[in-house]
Amino acid sequence: MFELFTFLKKEGDTLFWKQIAILATISGIANASLLSIINAAAALVEDEEIHYRYFLLYITLFIIFFMAKKNALKKVTKKIELIISDIRNRISDKLISSELSTIESLDTASVFVRLTKDANVISNITISLTNATQSIMMIFFALIYVLLISEVTFLAVLICISSGVLLYLSHSKKIRAELIETYKIEDEFFHSVDGILRGFKDLKLNSKKSKDFLDQHRVLLDKLIVLRSNTGDRFITNIMFSEVFLYILLASVVFIIPNFVAETHADVIKITATTLFIIAPLTMTVSLIPTISKASIAAKSLNDLEDTLDKEQKKLVQPIEKAEHIDRDFREIELKDLEFNYFDKDNTQLFGVGPVNLNIKKGELIFIVGGNGSGKSTFIKTLIGLYFPDKGSISIDNELIGGYNYQPYRDLFSIVLTDFYLFKKIYGIENVKHSHINKLLIEMQLEKKTEFIDGSYTNIDLSTGQRKRLALITSLIEDKPIYIFDEWAADQDPSFRKYFYIDILQTLKDAGKTIIAVTHDDSYFHMADRVFKMDYGKLTELNNLKKDSL
Repeated sequence: MFELFTFLKKEGDTLFWKQIAILATISGIANASLLSIINAAAALVEDEEIHYRYFLLYITLFIIFFMAKKNALKKVTKKIELIISDIRNRISDKLISSELSTIESLDTASVFVRLTKDANVISNITISLTNATQSIMMIFFALIYVLLISEVTFLAVLICISSGVLLYLSHSKKIRAELIETYKIEDEFFHSVDGILRGFKDLKLNSKKSKDFLDQHRVLLDKLIVLRSNTGDRFITNIMFSEVFLYILLASVVFIIPNFVAETHADVIKITATTLFIIAPLTMTVSLIPTISKASIAAKSLNDLEDTLDKEQKKLVQPIEKAEHIDRDFREIELKDLEFNYFDKDNTQLFGVGPVNLNIKKGELIFIVGGNGSGKSTFIKTLIGLYFPDKGSISIDNELIGGYNYQPYRDLFSIVLTDFYLFKKIYGIENVKHSHINKLLIEMQLEKKTEFIDGSYTNIDLSTGQRKRLALITSLIEDKPIYIFDEWAADQDPSFRKYFYIDILQTLKDAGKTIIAVTHDDSYFHMADRVFKMDYGKLTELNNLKKDSL
């Protein structure tokens, strides 16, 4: 439960929380003082006296209580929203500055849950946490008031409240374990829903698979119901037992303690009124413990995600040679003994690409061919800097790529990979010419499918081939010196496939662009300056471009 307070302390400045504590203290003192004023005024009424100064004092204390609590609630609400916004921004920055291998290792569904559900759980605790703080302060000063009236009664009240709290805490570990298990099952449930959406076509075409999947989906829901019910029952039982101690306390104050301690009738009434006064805030505070426990687990999940990203960032390649930029008008890229390998959790090599030795000259058109799983995509990702090579090096005009100049090197490439993501808005390009994009939309026969308005495409809900054409338009607009196309023509009809190879690639080549295309269209191999074949992670150049050589 303390993770939430550690999280808030780490994210917020100490001075702010001190100010909130002061406001809560003022509110608690004012609230407890209202009780003493009521008791004093009630005694005067009993003596048939009315003193308006008590009424004025009551109004004054109430205004102090109201304003202090209102300001505390407003300040905490704003602060926690700023904290949530800050951590979302921070994690987003760390995600985008991470390496591809890190992103691929993350559970994307869990990342969404952390940044949405968990962040909202913490956000929703704001008012409850402030009320609980104010209530604790009020209870503390109310107990001081009881102490001033009767030391014996104060001791009895303290014992009963402490016993209730200890009873609650004694069961908190088991409840926490069930809450953590509930979070795990909820994560699995979100993954299952993700499976329905992403695997819809497979499930729709296979009734046995669909039934089996739904059976497992329902098992998760059943587990979730049982866990939530059990946890809820434990919380309710704890809360009720805690309240039992309060009612035992009330009975002791009225029926038992007066038989052993000489207390006046007026004192018994004051103590009884005070006990009744603190029951509501104490019950409210205890009932908030489940919510605070859930928020603590959510805070831990967010911290764990950020810690994971921090650890991965520490693994980044260290700077080798400082370089402010890389000239777009390069002459040659050299790959020397380049290798990249995949490993499992036990550090056993699963698959590798390389060693690759290759010189890519500016303005070259290179085709790469190979079967599924041959290593083409892995090689491309290593070439463009999305993967750091395990061995070997990349140089551009004899300048070694690594550390400081890795990002400038990446900035040379414009890509449309097989797993491309199509952004609705065009980012990173200033003063985008709408006329140019509209012309390209016509060339790609997309002018009836989408428009480009205010920096965004109006529609990206297109077929795979059409989406690839739209991604190609964005790639062309970027005007980079090197273009990478991974099986771009695979989802195009014959006429567009021909247009891609004969017109688009030739136009780019004539403009001095360097082009590397992964393709199986051997009828167009004659257009390439060189053709390479990837097989079992090894790259070899093909000198004979006949079909039977492939």
